[in-house]
Amino acid sequence: MKRIKKLIGAIIPLLFLSAVLCGQAQETGSVQVATMAPNNRAVTVYYRVPKDYDAKRLDSYRVLFIFGGRNTTGKADVTGRLGWGKWADEQGVFIVCPGFKDDNYWEPKAWSGKALSDAVTLIGKKYKICQSKLFFYGYSAGSQSSNLFPAWRPDSARAWVSHACGYFYNPSAMMRGVPGLVTCGDADTARYVISRRFVEGNRKFGIDVIWRSYPNHPHDVPPDSLELARAFFTFYHTKYASDLRHSNLAGRAEPEKPQFIGDAEDYEFYPVDSPGAKNIPPEDQVPLPSKAVAEAWQGGRK
Repeated sequence: MKRIKKLIGAIIPLLFLSAVLCGQAQETGSVQVATMAPNNRAVTVYYRVPKDYDAKRLDSYRVLFIFGGRNTTGKADVTGRLGWGKWADEQGVFIVCPGFKDDNYWEPKAWSGKALSDAVTLIGKKYKICQSKLFFYGYSAGSQSSNLFPAWRPDSARAWVSHACGYFYNPSAMMRGVPGLVTCGDADTARYVISRRFVEGNRKFGIDVIWRSYPNHPHDVPPDSLELARAFFTFYHTKYASDLRHSNLAGRAEPEKPQFIGDAEDYEFYPVDSPGAKNIPPEDQVPLPSKAVAEAWQGGRK
């Protein structure tokens, strides 16, 4: 018995260390907010604290909202379902995942927008987060939230990504200066068509939403789409680091002058002023703001 106890005593610290190294033991928590929506009287919103969080640092911490598939609780996404934890630790970003259910929660004007704002206020009482210039990511039903929420309050959004989305905001000049990325598997036929039409609709307002499809992928989340989303957020997180200085809150992003142009048909990219870029048909041109984003955009061609 003593040998067993001794063995257990040795294993438990190793398990804890393994969890830490794998990012599983990072601090998470939740807040609850009340609403009048029939199926959401008490909404639980989960959050994840980045590894090296320092309440004494001068800058605040950015928030990334992750909206999972339809009616997810938020718990699985905040604890690592899609592997955002490593990126969030590297960039110093809080992950926040709401557990909305039904009641057209992807439409923020009715109730869910206020509920999420209330949750961020509660989290902000405990942690030094920037409650504006927010990031939004969503897949499947959650992708509807990740573009409709920024469109609800564009001045509070810094950038957004929607993957495999079936419902977008109506393209509008109000979203100029709020960078967006839309991705979808081309075997996810209906959402592929809807996504591409949405991207084209934005161009009429001079808004370049980055577009990337993934060959032979159905309604899933390709790993390469996640790498692109992270490169996209990293670019804007770094470029607008001044968002996190409360005394110098930056405004909307200036329309990006792309550094590269991608070809939506063969996934090659070229310097913006090169002959290769100029030879891409206008409808297939994808403006890309940096080489890192362009390389992530090109990934997963096969």
